[in-house]
Formats: sequence, structure tokens, C-alpha cells
Amino acid sequence: MVKLDVLIVTYGDSGLEMVRKMKLPMLESVRYIVAWQRPPDGAPESIATRDDIEIYKFNDAGSSRNHNHTIELARAPYCLLADNDLEYTKEQLLAIIDTFEKHPDIDVATFKYEPINRFYPSEATDLTTRIPKGYTVNMCVISYRRDKLGDVRFNELFGINAPFRCAEDEVFFHDCRAAGLCCWFFPIVITRHDHLSTGERPVTDPAMAKGMGALLRHIYPFFSGMLRVPLLAWRNYKKGRLPFVWGLKNILSGFLSYNRILKQNKNKNAPSQKD
Repeated sequence: MVKLDVLIVTYGDSGLEMVRKMKLPMLESVRYIVAWQRPPDGAPESIATRDDIEIYKFNDAGSSRNHNHTIELARAPYCLLADNDLEYTKEQLLAIIDTFEKHPDIDVATFKYEPINRFYPSEATDLTTRIPKGYTVNMCVISYRRDKLGDVRFNELFGINAPFRCAEDEVFFHDCRAAGLCCWFFPIVITRHDHLSTGERPVTDPAMAKGMGALLRHIYPFFSGMLRVPLLAWRNYKKGRLPFVWGLKNILSGFLSYNRILKQNKNKNAPSQKD
């Protein structure tokens, strides 16, 4: 019986080759659902012939949109968000299933990934109403109980090929908490991710800096969010991620433009009314 769907997003000509290199473990209780955007014809035979891997092709773009594809395709009781450059062991995937079965009241569980170069709480921690100082969540360690997710989906204004090119994982996790889902962190390593995450890389793309501001506007009321704009620019300047004045300008731009772009996007996607 399949208990865990691993929801993998990938893109472009090399997308399936990257998934093949993940060397996904074979387990009766685990299925891999791959959403492949902008694919060429065909798929690596080593993946296409495996019964535990399902491949779906989409001609659109956007990392958040692709995550939403996988959420809609999932059917197992538990789901794990994933990218195409991760490594798993059988023990790590079984630990996710075990966590949900031992904690039936938990809707969303986050974990750790290697190498461990960021702050994690030292023990299991309730994140439902409060996030410990210094802790940020990464998409590749977010798992959830499928029947509890409800209408929560990735905000398609954030992420790769979106107006705000970062913060999709933080927005998604915030929206889970805002929806009243019971969210916990567990100090268990569930994967390996050797590449720098977006939140650790130098910021050179204005759309990434604007995404940092848009995240503040999504989470906070206007005035308290506005007060955080210069603080966020200063903290990232001190980390060496961006020039202060350039960062302040673009973070503020993202903060101020978020609601307008959100409204435009809703109007664009609204069904047309016939006379």
C-alpha cells in the first residue's frame, strides 16, 4: 500500500535526466509523482519503466504552478514536496511515514536536510502559532497530510518564472499556518541537498529582491510590514547577499507592488461574464 507520495517538480530538456540521477529508492509504501514542464519527447528508460514513478507532462512554466500540479495529482495519505536535485535513503522516507503515524494530530511536518548549515530547533517544535527566531523552512523538507491541506496551494506569483522569483516555500508554509493547520518541526534528516537554496545565494536579480518585499506584504499588515523592509535589507546586506541601497529599493518595490500584481492576476484568471 502506498502511504507517501514524493512530489517532484522538474523542467525542460534535462528535467527527466536530473530525476534519473536522483536514484530514487524503491519501496512498496512510496510513490514518486513527477510533474515535468516544457518537456521534449520521450523519457529516460530507467525511469519510464518503473511502476513506482509516474510522469506527467505540462506545457506551462513556473515552479509554484508545477508544485500545484503535483498537489492535484497526489493520492497517498502523506505527501512530501520535492525538487529534482535531492537524495533520499529508504530509511529517510520511512521516517516521514512513521512521523505522521505516530502523530495523528499533525497536519504538516517539516524536517532537516543535509548538509546542516542552517539553524534548526534542537527538539520537536510546534510551529503552528510561532516560528522560533532564526528558523526558516525550505520546500524540500515540507510534508503534509493530504486530506488536511484543503484549499492551500502555492502562490503562483512567487518562485521561478514568476513575478517574484523567490520565497514560494515560505509563502506556502505561512498559508498552511494561516489556514489553521497543525504544523510541527522534527529534528530528523530526510534528504540531502548539496546546492545553495535561494535563501542562501547572493541576490543579483531585482525580481528576487522584490520577492523578499512581496513576502513581507503577504505576511504582515501594511505598517508593520513596511517597518520590516529596511531591516530586511540591512540584514541581507550584513550577510553579504546584496548592496544595501539597491536591496532597499527593490525590496520596497516588491512590498508596494504586491497587492496590485495580486489583483491583476486575479482579474486575469477570473472567468469571463457573458451578457
